[in-house]
Amino acid sequence: MSSAAMAWSVSPRDGGQFWGQRMALVSSEDIARGLFLQSVLKSIRALGDEALEKRSASACGQSRFFDFFNYPIRLHLQMLSVAMPELAARHMEVERALWLMGHCVATDFLESEAGRTVQVLVRGEPKRLVNNLPLTYRMSMTGERSVRWTGPQCCRFTMKRDFMPPAFHEGMLVAMLERLNASKVKVVGRQTDALESEYDISWQ
Repeated sequence: MSSAAMAWSVSPRDGGQFWGQRMALVSSEDIARGLFLQSVLKSIRALGDEALEKRSASACGQSRFFDFFNYPIRLHLQMLSVAMPELAARHMEVERALWLMGHCVATDFLESEAGRTVQVLVRGEPKRLVNNLPLTYRMSMTGERSVRWTGPQCCRFTMKRDFMPPAFHEGMLVAMLERLNASKVKVVGRQTDALESEYDISWQ
C-alpha cells in the first residue's frame, strides 16, 4: 500500500479533518448528479432525522437538487461533514453508518426513473448488472470505474477519483445485487490510494 493509501485508511470519524482533506482534492470537473445528492439527503433523514437533514442541506447551501443537473461533488462532502458524526453515534460506528447510507442511496436510485432504466437494461441478471456498473455509476457521479472478472460470479471492481470511503460503496453494491435476487452477496472494499479503492464482489 502506498503512503497516500495508508494516510487515507484512517476512519472518517469526525466532521472536519477527514472530509476537509477530501474537499481539498476536489477539482471543478468532479461533479455529482442531483438525483444522487437528493438520495443522500433522503438517507440522512432516514438514518438520522429531519433536523439533521436540514442541517446537512444548510451546510452546502442547497435544500433541493434537480435530478439531472450537475453539482460540485464538494456539496456532497459538505453534507457528510455535518451528518456523519451524528449518524456514527446513532449507529454505533461510522463504517456502519456509511454502509447503511450507501444501501439507502442505491435503493432510492433503483426506484428512480434512471434506476428503473438500468434494471430493464440488465434484464434481472446480476452479472449483467456488474458489467454495467461503470455506466450506472456515471449516471450519479464522475470518476473512473472498471470490472475484472475473477470467476463466474466473482470479480474485482476498481474505482478511481472517487471521494467516498469503501463502506459506503459496499452498501450500495450489496443493495443493487440484492435487488436482482442475488443470494449470499459479499462485497469487501479497501482503500488503495487517496481517491482510489477496489471491491471484491461475489454472490451465489
